[in-house]
Amino acid sequence: MKPPTILVVDDQPVNVKLLTGILSAEGYSLIEAYNGKEAIEAAKQQRPDLVLLDVMMPDVDGFQVCRSLKEDEKTRFIPVLMVTALQEKEHRFQAMESGADDFLTKPVDRIELLIRVKSLLRIKKYSDDLIKSYSKLQEKNQQLKEIEEAREGLMHMIIHDLRSPLTIISGNLELSLIKLGTDAGARPYIEKCQHYCSYLDELIQSLLDVYRMEQGNLKLNLEEMDPWQLALETKDKFSIQAAVKGVELYLEKIGPLPPIEMDRMLISRVLANLMDNAIRHTPEKGFVKLVMDFHQEAQELRVKVTDSGEGLPEEYRDKIFDKFQQIKLKKTDKSIGSCGLGLTFSKMAVEMHGGKIWAEGQGKDQGCSFIFQIPARVKEYQASTGSFGA
Repeated sequence: MKPPTILVVDDQPVNVKLLTGILSAEGYSLIEAYNGKEAIEAAKQQRPDLVLLDVMMPDVDGFQVCRSLKEDEKTRFIPVLMVTALQEKEHRFQAMESGADDFLTKPVDRIELLIRVKSLLRIKKYSDDLIKSYSKLQEKNQQLKEIEEAREGLMHMIIHDLRSPLTIISGNLELSLIKLGTDAGARPYIEKCQHYCSYLDELIQSLLDVYRMEQGNLKLNLEEMDPWQLALETKDKFSIQAAVKGVELYLEKIGPLPPIEMDRMLISRVLANLMDNAIRHTPEKGFVKLVMDFHQEAQELRVKVTDSGEGLPEEYRDKIFDKFQQIKLKKTDKSIGSCGLGLTFSKMAVEMHGGKIWAEGQGKDQGCSFIFQIPARVKEYQASTGSFGA
């Protein structure tokens, strides 16, 4: 193993000889410099592990040398041990102000010198190890970033490639319905295929929108509108899916609902995600209920979608909104981990409106409720900071 290298700096050759004699006996590799300029150049070129630096030198004194080394990115982490005959406290303070790591007075005591040297070299090794670890971590982070970018690029390619055949399938199903006319035998099957084509298209759109929201590239298209109208449209959209499963859909409006400022497309999809999730987790002959009300004091719209399904354990109620936790949950509990990106998208869309979303439950087989609330007037969302301005 290569021994540590020490740069010894003093304008008096006899002092250099004394220090190098003590240190060479300990097996250190030594570099000598006899003025400030030589010291700075040697430190930059050879990168020693420690500098023993005299203060009183002509032209460039030790304080200036130390300051120069600490200001240079290449030499700033090299420990500097000031060695000088000056003993006043102000000189010690000046040495520390210039960046010195320790202070030793002349005449030099051999034991004290070796103790200080070993201590600073130990600190230097810790610093070097930390810098190496940080460098490796940066390298790994860069590799992960490149992998993530490649993965995202591949995902976008796959998504766009999926959309083309899906559009063709949906179009051909529409033409088939037109040509069937009054032949009702095949109509329900084709309509069911159309429904799942639309469902796939919405999943693809959710993937794209979640990515755009994470990047801060999705902007709200706000307009004042009647939220109850969205509730009616949502019920109508899922009436067939619910009827096939024998699930009853209920809507309830508590008090008057004023116009709410929202992005129609995003909130409509939030309602659709919650309704779809509720129907899928509700057994046959069960029910799903959507309740809307407006809190006058808080000036917020509140929406609650409740099912009569198996319920949601408390430990999962925050995790199901996280897309990465969804992957873990799907491995351990397929029923809980089957929400896909719908809930992740819903959380991000609601938060973009300045609102919040959460889950509640009464226990196993007692059903589950998803509630979200958004303010009547949405403040401007700052995607870069995740905050809301006036």
